[in-house]
Amino acid sequence: MKGELIWTSTADRVRLHGFLIDPLPARNAGPIDGAVILHGLGGNFYSSGLLSFLGRQFSTLEIPVIMGNTRGHDFLNMTTRAGRSQINGSAMEDVAECRFDIPAWAEYLRLNRGCQRVAIVGHSLGAIKAIYSEAYEPNSTVAAIASLSATRLNHEQFVNCSARQAFLNSYQHAVRLVAEGQTKELVYFDFPFPTWMQPQSYLDKYGPENHFDWVKIIEMIQKPMLMTFGQMELDEHPAFEGVEEVTNTVASRMRNLTSVKIKRADHFYVAAFDGLWQAIDSWLESLA
Repeated sequence: MKGELIWTSTADRVRLHGFLIDPLPARNAGPIDGAVILHGLGGNFYSSGLLSFLGRQFSTLEIPVIMGNTRGHDFLNMTTRAGRSQINGSAMEDVAECRFDIPAWAEYLRLNRGCQRVAIVGHSLGAIKAIYSEAYEPNSTVAAIASLSATRLNHEQFVNCSARQAFLNSYQHAVRLVAEGQTKELVYFDFPFPTWMQPQSYLDKYGPENHFDWVKIIEMIQKPMLMTFGQMELDEHPAFEGVEEVTNTVASRMRNLTSVKIKRADHFYVAAFDGLWQAIDSWLESLA
């Protein structure tokens, strides 16, 4: 896949890196004239088969496409903030800071490629970030949002899911460590996905405040939205229990929201790339 390594700086002066696929001359005649594709928890733009596939498919629309890192890429990473070195990563990120990262990539396309109708396409935690950013920091360059497998970060749902004890073990361990002042220790948690994370970051994501439960904020967004989920993750993963029902309820109230379940798809759509793209392509055609 041919493209260009690029970087941008956020409004709070964090440097982010990405990969630009630029099929010049761009057509710019459809419902979107650019796209930004975002990774999930601990991911990045350069190692995901799903992101690479989506990058190639969006480029067939003859629009510039960015596969971009957020500051939470990988478990730990070193970047710069205002010219000084800074450690970031999913193990210690504040998800709310996505409201700086995502507009920075949209603005890159506006300033460098003249894009005015950018689609933000996020997977997993990247899907949650896409919703959160647009809800709290709407960007005029962003025309549409595609949310792929957005886990519902809802404390009560996790407490009542089939993996209740696994969640409570992780949550209560994080609570104890924070109470002991060990907020920045790197700790292994195995729910809802195996990862290393600081206890405070774990509580911010999975605590009872439900800071990043997309159900609370999605109706703040008026732009066209697509939500996709894999049939297998809905049927088998405890973190997605009840998500199909609540998504259908929300979609019934939102005329701008389309929800699609992808057959034979797991969380990473490993055996269902084509089905996922068909859903995205049909949604884009409906916008036209």
